[in-house]
Amino acid sequence: MTNVTSPPPGSTFTPRGVRILKIAVAIMTAILLFGIVALVYGVGQQVSKLGTAGKPVAALVPPARTPYARVLDLGQGTLETVAANGDLVILHWKGEGSDTVLSIDPRNGNELGRIQVPHH
Repeated sequence: MTNVTSPPPGSTFTPRGVRILKIAVAIMTAILLFGIVALVYGVGQQVSKLGTAGKPVAALVPPARTPYARVLDLGQGTLETVAANGDLVILHWKGEGSDTVLSIDPRNGNELGRIQVPHH
């Protein structure tokens, strides 16, 4: 093997310069691959967070001190009657197009059922 210190004809790189260029390309390729792997890992973590539901806010705070508010979209009308039992609240809403009877769980405010009776 001959030790050539002058660049080949038509080239500005010496063999040492070519060796440094190869090392630089190898390092940049490794950094690029590491970045792609980190990106795929980060996207995977975000997707896994979307699939799992967090705890409801009501479960994080003791029920005795948790006031709740629910918005019921019932349209135009009036509240006719409210009936309450220990485990159930019944609302009768008289709307423009139909009457609606709602059953609500008073412990957490969740709507358990809804019946709509159209006007004739």
